[in-house]
Amino acid sequence: MKPKPLLRGHFHQAMFFVALGALFPLIFRCDTAIERISIITYAVCSLTMFGISSLYHRVTWTPNQRAQWKKLDHAGIYLMIAGTFTPVTLLGLSPESAKPLLITVWVFVAFGILQSIFFVNLPKAVSALFYLVMGYLITPFMPELYQSIGSVSSGLIISGGVTYSVGAVFYALKRPVLNPKIFSYHEIFHIFVNAGAIQHFIVVNSLIS
Repeated sequence: MKPKPLLRGHFHQAMFFVALGALFPLIFRCDTAIERISIITYAVCSLTMFGISSLYHRVTWTPNQRAQWKKLDHAGIYLMIAGTFTPVTLLGLSPESAKPLLITVWVFVAFGILQSIFFVNLPKAVSALFYLVMGYLITPFMPELYQSIGSVSSGLIISGGVTYSVGAVFYALKRPVLNPKIFSYHEIFHIFVNAGAIQHFIVVNSLIS
């Protein structure tokens, strides 16, 4: 088994505990059932993704165990995307817009998780493209979001999406290699995921009255 870079998984491990501290207070601020459902979904999906990623990348597993954790890790990414969509659509869009978008997103999640289980060894570029397509389903609804949540939050949704996209490019290209024993393209990908998640958390936080 190839040795892991020294910092592999550390950034998502740190983000798991940051998210744990940030998301639970958010749940207790919810006043309505729709807010509570949205934020609990967002919290569970975010913590699942960062938690699974931490365990997958930090622990040295046997080859068979690693193969199973890889499936969970990829499935967690789909959950994170849909979990972020959930409060943004339910609390930021009209019901007429939120319902079809959310159904579409969660259908993507179902297919994505099936792909993660049965076709986990697809090229990284294919997986990255699927993540990006799913994330950019929000694009046609941005004008409505702008009217509903304002320019700052709309800008953070866009900049967070761009941040995720840049990280996905590093992931797909497996570049730059840098120092494979300490810090490489995968660590850069994780840093960009963290940065995108923080920007979108600011938006979700602003949606709770």
